[in-house]
Parts: sequence; structure tokens; C-alpha cells
Amino acid sequence: MKYLGLALCIASIQAPSSPAAELLYPVDVAVDAQGAVFVADHEAHALVKLTASGVEIVAQGEGLPRTALYGIRHIAPGANGSFIASDPATMKLYRIDAAGSVSPLEDDGRFVTPWGIAIEASGSVLVVDRVSHSLRRVKSSGEVEELADIKSPRAVLVDGDGAIVVLTDDNLVRVAAGRTTPLASSMPFEFPHDVVLHPDGNFYVSDGYAKAIWRVASDGSVSTLVQGDPLVSPQGLAVDRQGHLLVADAHARAVFRITVKGEVSQLDQ
Repeated sequence: MKYLGLALCIASIQAPSSPAAELLYPVDVAVDAQGAVFVADHEAHALVKLTASGVEIVAQGEGLPRTALYGIRHIAPGANGSFIASDPATMKLYRIDAAGSVSPLEDDGRFVTPWGIAIEASGSVLVVDRVSHSLRRVKSSGEVEELADIKSPRAVLVDGDGAIVVLTDDNLVRVAAGRTTPLASSMPFEFPHDVVLHPDGNFYVSDGYAKAIWRVASDGSVSTLVQGDPLVSPQGLAVDRQGHLLVADAHARAVFRITVKGEVSQLDQ
């Protein structure tokens, strides 16, 4: 069943570790160092954890405009059990500690729609901003560094060599010294959401409109890993410790597990 109105929402805020009924609108998924699966639930305004007993609320906002986590979009595991979350609705990044406490990340106050995020080895946070068409780095001091102007960015990652790769509406690009180099030889994306780099050396891109997961090989060729049912609106992506893709599907209200052979199953909630 769904959340039972405001009373249950208030109870969840007062007791962040209480169980939730189900996923409402999962937009991103992440795996921590211990292999636990976490989900950004946009409609619940919450970071939740998937456990054997169901969906556990880690941190939940008030559900009111201009309050923390109102528009939670992307999540990235940080140090000591913490998470960084982007929230374009409040134009902020938030740190969620292991106890579920939420605090705004110090920055220069110039974000418009902070979207995709990634954490570098140094602890700095890379952020793409959809409206300002920019890639920025937020250091632990709060200093913000402008790295590149990028049209319509969606997601960002750091590869094994520390290089920055950004997913845009049209392509994957590698960013170096403020310049971008396209990585995909063709551009079949209809409405891409997220990208991960798999241990097999391929990039995988989720596409909500195409209901697909695309594979982008090291030579730039693009192929379809899976498309159609049970995928409805695949968005956030992660890779678990077994090398499976995890896909947050907002409209299916589910997280799917996909093997590199294209075998799809739903994670239990």
C-alpha cells in the first residue's frame, strides 16, 4: 500500500529508520561499500534502503517546497556511511550522514538545477547543472571550481583512471582541460537518465523514453542490452558487487537487476 497521507509522512520524519510501505517514485539507486542497496525516492522525498524485510527510510524530508530532499534526484555514497544527494528543486546538494541527519553542502549558492553527481577520490563532489549547462567541482571547503560548459548534461562519473565522463542528452563525453570528446559513435538516445562504467569496460546508459539500457563499448559502438517490459521508465543506475546492473524504474516503482547477458529480475522490496 502507499503512504497513508500526512500522518504517516510525519511519523516517518520523526522516526527515520521506520519501514516504508513500498517505493513510490524511485529515480536513483546506489550501492555502498558493504553492498547494501539505497534508493532516492522522489515522491517520498527520501533516501531509503532496500532490506530483506522491505523498504527502510534512512532520511526523509518534510515534503514541502523549498525544504531539504523535496526534489531528491541523484545519490552517491560517501565516507563513513554518508551519502550526497542532489536536489534541483531546492538548488542544493545535501549530505546525509549514517544516522540519517541531513545538512546542506556548503557551496557558492550559484547552482540552478544540480543534477547528476559523483564523488572523487579526494572527496570533492562533481556536479552537472542542467540549466546552467555546466560541470562543477565542490571541494570540502565549499569552494566551487568551474570545469567545463556542457550542453544539456544529465549524469557524471569518474572512471578508474580518475577521468571525468559526462552523459548529455545526445552522447557520452570525456572531459579534460575544459574540453569534451564524444565517446559514442552513434546517438540513439531518446531521453537518457544515467550512466555507469561496468567492470567489463562498457558504459551502460538508461533511457526512459526508449525503455532501454544501452551498451556503449570502448570502440564507441552502441547496442541494446535490454528494451521494453518489464522496464517502463528506467532512470538511475548502479553496479552491485556481483557485477549486475541495478536500475531504478520510476514508473514501475521498482528496482530491477540486470545481468550483462540481459537477464532481468526485480529486487524484492
